[in-house]
Amino acid sequence: MPIFKDNYFTNDSYSLRLSRLEILKNYINYWAKPLSIPEPLIEWGISAFEKWQEATKAVKANKGKTNEVHLALKKTDEETFEYYLKCKRLILSQFSQNENKLKSYGVTGRFPRNRADKMKAVETMIRANQQMMERGDSEVLPQEFISNLKLLLDASNKAFEKVHSIDQTESHQAVTKQIKLFKEDSKKLRMLYAWALMTWSPEEPYIVQLGFAVKSKKFEQKEEEVEEEI
Repeated sequence: MPIFKDNYFTNDSYSLRLSRLEILKNYINYWAKPLSIPEPLIEWGISAFEKWQEATKAVKANKGKTNEVHLALKKTDEETFEYYLKCKRLILSQFSQNENKLKSYGVTGRFPRNRADKMKAVETMIRANQQMMERGDSEVLPQEFISNLKLLLDASNKAFEKVHSIDQTESHQAVTKQIKLFKEDSKKLRMLYAWALMTWSPEEPYIVQLGFAVKSKKFEQKEEEVEEEI
């Protein structure tokens, strides 16, 4: 049986909260009558452990899914940027004497470090090639190369949209739900603790069976003040 060090419920780690709720689930029915615990608190105490477990699992599952999507984006971006650099090398070698053309393609400087600027560089190359062709310029990259680059760019954009969508929906919702449940359970634990102290003293050893720490009156008063501030 875990021995809890304090009753600062809002400062619980998620694993500590799980331990509190697990032991509470096992013993709340036993102590319900002796402590005259109201039915709503009993029902909460019986189900809280499973609900917290489910919320934690949902966050972990979505985190795993998010990691997979981020890895897919990384792989897609690498393919896009590698192909862009191949095109850049070809442009630099083929049109090395034409400074204006090199500037139009945007290949005179270093390849950017951050993703947003890299994507702009790819877009600039594609757009420049299209504009030159429309002006009747025959000295451009073969359309096949530009088409391949555009396909890779589109794949990168779609992968990024998927990452953004998951980050803002499933994963975010799971975390938000867990945080909300943590706060609600903290309030319920405070209510149950206050109810238990109507019969027991803070030094009562059996209080640990409801997920609480055995404390002296001195520490008990301090805990109440801290919880109220939070």
